[in-house]
Amino acid sequence: GRPLEALWVSYIILIIIIIIVVEKLYGDFLSWNLEETLAQFPLPPGKVATFTINIKVKLDFSCQENLLQDLSDDGISVSGFPLSSPFRQVVRPRVESKPVNPPESSKAGDFSHVKTLEAILNFKYSGGPGHIEGYYRNLSLGLHVEVEPSVFFTRVSTLPATSTRQCHLLLDVFNSTEHELTVSARSNEALVLHAGECQRMAIQVDKFSVESFPESPGEKGQFANPKQLEEERQEARGLEISSKLDIHWRIISFLCGEASVEGLLNQLVLEHLQLAPLQWDVLVDGQLCDREEAAACQVGDPVCLEVRLTNRSPCSVGPFALTVVPFQDHQNGVHNYNLHDTISFVGSSTFYLDAVQPSGQSACLGALLFLYTGDFFLHIRFHEDSTSKELPPSWFCLPSVHVRALEA
Repeated sequence: GRPLEALWVSYIILIIIIIIVVEKLYGDFLSWNLEETLAQFPLPPGKVATFTINIKVKLDFSCQENLLQDLSDDGISVSGFPLSSPFRQVVRPRVESKPVNPPESSKAGDFSHVKTLEAILNFKYSGGPGHIEGYYRNLSLGLHVEVEPSVFFTRVSTLPATSTRQCHLLLDVFNSTEHELTVSARSNEALVLHAGECQRMAIQVDKFSVESFPESPGEKGQFANPKQLEEERQEARGLEISSKLDIHWRIISFLCGEASVEGLLNQLVLEHLQLAPLQWDVLVDGQLCDREEAAACQVGDPVCLEVRLTNRSPCSVGPFALTVVPFQDHQNGVHNYNLHDTISFVGSSTFYLDAVQPSGQSACLGALLFLYTGDFFLHIRFHEDSTSKELPPSWFCLPSVHVRALEA
């Protein structure tokens, strides 16, 4: 015999079975490191070289509402505000649709959602005089992989966060395995799911700007079809967001894997996850107001109020007129706007911003005087007769301004 001196490997995916429509396969199905095998070459007669194939399948098992009843909304919607905290866990047992005495082979998570991938591995190898002359032999190996879901998402929506630069991504997560399973995301507490259980997971995410995304293949001229180009953009954004979420699942002392929202985020959800083209910042005495913490000031001292606008839209915007309306929140649904003897403006309560060019910034300044201690809020509204009427309301999302006046 002659030593084996060269090896080439390739594969093709044959078919995906038990699905009605064409499935999208995310990422690489099969992967290998050929260099590790070739390091064992030339391979003498009678010797064995090891070739390792890594199988990783990522398919879309999401939004299969027929498996279980939806979690009740409880006032939560894509555009609405919560009636309770978004981090509340809602539990709803799965709907059992199997016979009372299922066969032994069936599993707790088996709802006939097994998807099958088949591929052919093609090996070419050569050695001896034939290798010198350029001859080689072919070997084909069939591969059959059955894929069952671990966790999948039955519903995806968003909820506003305290900061205008963040929001909550709400995922209804279903555990289709027969084991207790934990799901975790970056900077989030792990969610524990029993077999066949569904819970709602709230992940606080930073909103993204369009400029932060890498260029999709379609934008490089590979696709001329506008619809295909938009689908490419949506896929690119979904992939980028999914990588930042870093969602993982783990079956204790058994298995672990990834759960992705890639391909799940529709246009409406993406719009809620995207920073508005007009970015507004409000500063009280130089302190940025974009969190729950109140900006502290002293009674009797003038407080500087600054409103900044950054224009990330492709067109010029403005001019704008804004009026600052202070009020007190009594935490019982009552707002007190009668504060003429409590707060005084140094100058006018109406601010004016000049037109702002694309990528440009503008700011307006004013001042207030707090005459008594207490917690106050500032509502900044736009004049309806200004050019703001020509732009979408979502472009005018100003942060909540909470000021705490303290004794000097």
